[in-house]
Amino acid sequence: MIAYKKMTQNAISAVSYLAEKYDADGGVRVSSLQIARKRGLPRPVVAKILTILSQAGIVSGAPGPNGGYCLARDPADITLWDVAVIFERSDADIMCPLGPGWCGTGEQCPLHDGIQKLREMTEDFLNSQTFEAFKEV
Repeated sequence: MIAYKKMTQNAISAVSYLAEKYDADGGVRVSSLQIARKRGLPRPVVAKILTILSQAGIVSGAPGPNGGYCLARDPADITLWDVAVIFERSDADIMCPLGPGWCGTGEQCPLHDGIQKLREMTEDFLNSQTFEAFKEV
């Protein structure tokens, strides 16, 4: 299991729905309420996520009766990492599970290499997966 915060999970879920509805002509916009209902998420959380993603250039929003949200670019050009990195800390240093005084300040703990490898694999996976897989056929 890939461990990331609930907000990141919800953001990936919301973006995947926008990818499902993606129209290269920009004609399909959906509301935060639609996303919340389709993905089983609280509407205030979705609204907050969409605001953050809009500021980051992942989604585009328009107010009004014909407004709503859509992806700002093709789902094939947006990776899961692009979304996750907005909501997650991406520190170069690994927090040692044995506490301070081990990795980085003395000998590496017995888990260090495995944790580092897992982190690299997770980042590689998130960087290699785009939202294109969610586009409607």
